[in-house]
Amino acid sequence: MSVLYKASKIVVGENLELIENASILVKDGKIIKILSNSEVDDFGFEYELVDFGQKTIIPGMIDCHNHLALDTRLDNHLVRMNDSECEQTIRAIKTMKDDLLSGVTTARCLGDRYYIDVTCKKAQLEGRIMGPKLIVSGIGMRASHGHGYVGLPHCGKEEFRKTARENIAKGVDFLKVFMTKVINATPYIYHFLTLDELKVVVEEAKSVGITTACHCSGGQGLDDCITAGIDCLEHVYYISDEQIKRVKEADMWVVYTPSYALNNELLFKFSPKDREGSLQEKEIIKGCLENSIKGKLKFGIGTDGIHQGLAQEAIYISELGANNRDVLAGITTNAAKICGISSYRGAISEGLDADLVVLEGNPLEDISALKQVFSVIQSGEIIR
Repeated sequence: MSVLYKASKIVVGENLELIENASILVKDGKIIKILSNSEVDDFGFEYELVDFGQKTIIPGMIDCHNHLALDTRLDNHLVRMNDSECEQTIRAIKTMKDDLLSGVTTARCLGDRYYIDVTCKKAQLEGRIMGPKLIVSGIGMRASHGHGYVGLPHCGKEEFRKTARENIAKGVDFLKVFMTKVINATPYIYHFLTLDELKVVVEEAKSVGITTACHCSGGQGLDDCITAGIDCLEHVYYISDEQIKRVKEADMWVVYTPSYALNNELLFKFSPKDREGSLQEKEIIKGCLENSIKGKLKFGIGTDGIHQGLAQEAIYISELGANNRDVLAGITTNAAKICGISSYRGAISEGLDADLVVLEGNPLEDISALKQVFSVIQSGEIIR
């Protein structure tokens, strides 16, 4: 039987336009039609009505930068990335459920050990575990002397090529590499991969029609990412004005993960010297991100393992200068483009997956409404 989800406000289409007093007709997990309430009266077939009253329905949220087994809510969360495969899998199953209940119906995974993300993607699609639909990268590739708690060490372009091909054989959706540290406490921004190592990963991805993403805060490493043809830059905490211009000219995506720079509890974990030094980094990063947003780079928003925290990340991006519609796009329509799924997910449009979130308020007016999740619908089924 078809289901009709009704609300006083619905945010529809690629442009995230607000319509009032409307309904979404869903059948077999897909959006069949978007109707005004007067049109509903003309139906000649049976349907189940779910009336959300004065609530607002938006597309299901997409976390553009997640790790299933990395959970910042836990003590020593980075050290726990050395836990056994069993421990990490148990943790992943919990974080997936937590994220779904917070309104995240799709998550883009930027690397998990043991191919946990690949396994969980299959299990979720088969209905064996509860969680967001996953876009996965498998084993994240870092340098043997570089940053990347979630990734595994590599040295030389042929090692990167080998893991890239193993990832592809496992069925990943994109490839992920680590270039820099997260928060930089030194005047010089270290970069740990050579241009040749980057290029070989891009080459392997392009050979099978998938994309690449790089953990990169700034400096020479960011310049090398642009030169190598990386598709999406993650974090960009120290991006310069000149680099903003280059990224825009190259039509690249960036994914913002602002809590790691703006949330003091997390920032102090990564900037090791002292509170004063950490706060100084915070102000530097805040300025860089504000300039990036002013530069109108195409962006998505992610949590980087802050499970159930996507709404707060969106609020930070709003506070840094992005308008509410662009922020909402960063976790819905534009997020779907980054993930390569915009033809079947990411918006409330006919023919797309019926992944929906029902909010108490309207995020186009007040972005903090993203925290007020009343109900979550995935593939047409009410999850919460």
